[in-house]
Amino acid sequence: MCLTVFFAAVFRDPPRKIGSGIVSPADGTVREIDPEKGLVSIYLALRNVHVTRAPFDATIVKAVRVRGKHKPAFSKSTPSNERVEIDLRTTIGDMSIVQMTGAIARRIVLYVKEGQPLAKGEKLSLIRFGSRVDLRLPPEQVQILVQKGQKLYAGKTCIAEVRDGTLD
Repeated sequence: MCLTVFFAAVFRDPPRKIGSGIVSPADGTVREIDPEKGLVSIYLALRNVHVTRAPFDATIVKAVRVRGKHKPAFSKSTPSNERVEIDLRTTIGDMSIVQMTGAIARRIVLYVKEGQPLAKGEKLSLIRFGSRVDLRLPPEQVQILVQKGQKLYAGKTCIAEVRDGTLD
């Protein structure tokens, strides 16, 4: 019974009202920001929803699984972990989402494929248990709005806006 409740809580997928601008691809906490590289790194704890979403209307250019290690998702060695890399083409430039497994999270279930068009907020994947998601935006086109330590909600929290104004 306890395991059923645990798994129901971890793998929940609540409905989301999609936010404005460029939205977070994942629930979690901002761990790192590098505006010059257009990077927002998000740590997903066990208590977060683990369904990832498209940050913006896009077409998938590449979606590839890369085998690797299973270090803790919050460590500096996370980029060498097993991951799924998704490259997106948008009207404001290319974006990428790298979803990394952790010590416990060892599986990413991908819901999308190359060539597929996506609407902002559309589901991309399910990451099992805690993990990390890095979003790279075109730095010359966007203004990152979130701060390190900020809590984010996939498809809902606006993390950046286009420099010419917010796109909806």
